[in-house]
Amino acid sequence: MSNPFIVDSEDSVYISHKAATKSWYKNKEELDVNYFMIDTATMRFGWGTYSPESGYSYVWQKDLFTPMDKPSDDHKKAFSVWVLPKYVDGDKNIEHAPCLWQRHSFGEYSGFQQMGASFYEESLKPENQNKLPVVKWVGSEAMTVGMGNTAIPKFELAAFKERPDNFIIPSWVSSEEGEAKADFLPDEPSSDAKTSTFVDDEIPF
Repeated sequence: MSNPFIVDSEDSVYISHKAATKSWYKNKEELDVNYFMIDTATMRFGWGTYSPESGYSYVWQKDLFTPMDKPSDDHKKAFSVWVLPKYVDGDKNIEHAPCLWQRHSFGEYSGFQQMGASFYEESLKPENQNKLPVVKWVGSEAMTVGMGNTAIPKFELAAFKERPDNFIIPSWVSSEEGEAKADFLPDEPSSDAKTSTFVDDEIPF
């Protein structure tokens, strides 16, 4: 029986976009992905900080429309959302387990804003009320910020689709505090990629 107090980093649910390579990573492994289904109910704005001693720390707005004051000078604008990544290229059709995109870097925050803007208006239409948006990652734009460099992932709306059965948010996500306490990750979904079980003729979700 495995030690319940030790979490295998290879099973982490976190993904990130690396500015240096303009690509997506899960842990230290590059992730093949070009589509994301977005769980809009888990989208959050807030503030984040990191220190070697205490790790990542986030505070979240009560909703997307109510700004909150910056907690400290060390905090940067942050976001959080659960996504279902997928890679489609010709006859290749690979899906991954649900992932948490939760960051406070300038490039990724800007990408998250652009992603949300790509589907927000369409999501208000009656025919899309009970569906989730699917966005296509169309590349990343390099940008100089101050004395450093970053890259902003760019998205376009592909479709709205019914939520598939395998898009399950882990049970450790609290309904009140959400992803803010994600340092210890029991009951994580499998990180193993597998062939798709939900496709149609147009959009790979």
